[in-house]
Amino acid sequence: PDWIDAAAKAFANISAASRDGRLPHSMLGARKLFPALSSDYAAMTNAAISLFEATGDWSYVDQAGQFVGQLEHWHADAEKTGYYLTASDSTDVPIRIRGDVDEAIPSATGQIIEALVRLASVTGDLELQERAWHVAEHAAGRAAHQAYGQAGIVNACALAIEPLKLVLVDEFTDPKLVPVANRNPDPRRIDIVVPIGTAANRPLLPGGILPPTDKAGAWLCTGQVCLPAVTDAEELERLLRRR
Repeated sequence: PDWIDAAAKAFANISAASRDGRLPHSMLGARKLFPALSSDYAAMTNAAISLFEATGDWSYVDQAGQFVGQLEHWHADAEKTGYYLTASDSTDVPIRIRGDVDEAIPSATGQIIEALVRLASVTGDLELQERAWHVAEHAAGRAAHQAYGQAGIVNACALAIEPLKLVLVDEFTDPKLVPVANRNPDPRRIDIVVPIGTAANRPLLPGGILPPTDKAGAWLCTGQVCLPAVTDAEELERLLRRR
């Protein structure tokens, strides 16, 4: 819980530093450097989704969508095949590059693909899923001609090929299925937890289907296809270990 609180405070601090809905690239005291890079929006999108997984607060998903909207507006190329590292209104950049090469962190392109895939998994947005796939295809084509620094794109493309989502309906005070998911983490997987007895007010399963919340259950989905519901902790353990 302390780590989640620290992450939430850091996220809120960065978000609050926005100007006209746009993130800063860096901050030092009261000074802020605008505009952000595409990697900044991708990182904050991924952070928002991770905080949603940890807290169940859907406002983080809404914020992730806003970051992707800014990314589309300021960084997308004319052909809609990918994104530039710098914003379209940056005045001090003679040439706009893609940001395909890994540095100390994965490349901007790799982070963007991951962010789009994960947000599409949470929301069930088919258009966003197609967008992520399209961007990944073009990024993979460019990566094939590079000599180094492409691990981020390769990893993100693997995620785009097989995005996983685990929807869990479980007791809040005495969970049986959630600990199983926690013991079997998978970086490709989005975990969404809904307490028993609460209304699932957003489409959580593919096709806009709301899972029943009157009893415990787990649904493991790949893309738009889900396996039959699992209600037993041992059965869920076996299922996740096979992945």
